[in-house]
Amino acid sequence: MRVLYIESSPRKGRSHSSKVAQAFLEAYRKAHPDHEIDVLDLWKEDLPPFDGASINAKYAVIHKKSPTDEEKVAWERVTEMANRFKTADKLIMTVPMWNFAIPYRLKHYIDIITQPGLTFTVKKEGGYLGLVPDIPVVVIYSSGGQYRPGTEGESADYQ
Repeated sequence: MRVLYIESSPRKGRSHSSKVAQAFLEAYRKAHPDHEIDVLDLWKEDLPPFDGASINAKYAVIHKKSPTDEEKVAWERVTEMANRFKTADKLIMTVPMWNFAIPYRLKHYIDIITQPGLTFTVKKEGGYLGLVPDIPVVVIYSSGGQYRPGTEGESADYQ
């Protein structure tokens, strides 16, 4: 059993979401000592740029064309990251609020792994079909303000 823990706060010990996640993981490890915890720290991970080569490789996949050698190399890294995500048996994520939304490194990671043929496909009759199996997910959100439903801050919460 492999649990993928996606850490998206660079603040570590000063991060509320990271503190909650560490307490959760400590309890989880005690309850499931035989489970592997795969830590994906988005601030230490070398996230590949989603640049011209990656985009061109994506469209080669969509249009069933052969990518160039440069595009193949770029797509391999995207594929590796998507496979690490979709082969997890469980998922834990920390999501601190940044500028009323999610951290840009988390958005970058989502943009990398959300790819045709890797995590979704387009159905012939229209619409999309997910290629990631249903797995249990724990998402730990935090913010430094008050954004609860019914408060004045609610409309500023894009997290």
